[in-house]
This record gives sequence, C-alpha cells and structure tokens, in this order.
Amino acid sequence: MDIEEAPLPPIADLVKRYEDEVFFVDERAAAQYAYALAIRFKDAGQMDDARQYARRALHYAERAPSKTLDDVTCDRLTIGGVPMPERFHDGVVRNRLSDLFAD
Repeated sequence: MDIEEAPLPPIADLVKRYEDEVFFVDERAAAQYAYALAIRFKDAGQMDDARQYARRALHYAERAPSKTLDDVTCDRLTIGGVPMPERFHDGVVRNRLSDLFAD
C-alpha cells in the first residue's frame, strides 16, 4: 500500500504568507516563512531567490525574542511542506542554511 504525499503548496502562496507576516510585524513568523521559502527555492534550483530568503530569515530570526525556551519553540511542524526545526532561532537558521550564506 503506497501512501501518497500531499502536493506542496505553490511557492507564490508562501511568498504571500511571508509578506503578510512582515506587514503585520510578526518577526518570528516572517523568519519561519522566509526559512521555508529559502529551502523551497533551493530545492527548485532557484539559488538567487533561495539566498535572498535565507538572508531575510536570518534578519528576522535575529530580531525575534530568544531569551527563553518558549521564545524559540516552533509551533509549526511544517511550513509549505518544509519540516521546521523544533527550536527556531538565528543560530539554527545560520546553521541549516549555511550553504546559502557562503557568498
């Protein structure tokens, strides 16, 4: 019995959600959507876009609160088909997207 995976949402939908989070000044959510977009663009071979969203993810992750465990605990399992780390902060973004910062 094969289990079919749900299709990934279009990247354009994720970009819209990212822009909404930026507009409503939710820095943690903006960082998480930018992180997911960086990975989706990288997987699609669109490296310039991947690097751009990696930088945005780091920018917002650095600005988001990170003093407590509650601050860095990710409340989403996935965003746009991208598994999210259990703890989400600038160090995780820097580590997991390091190949996109190598310019």
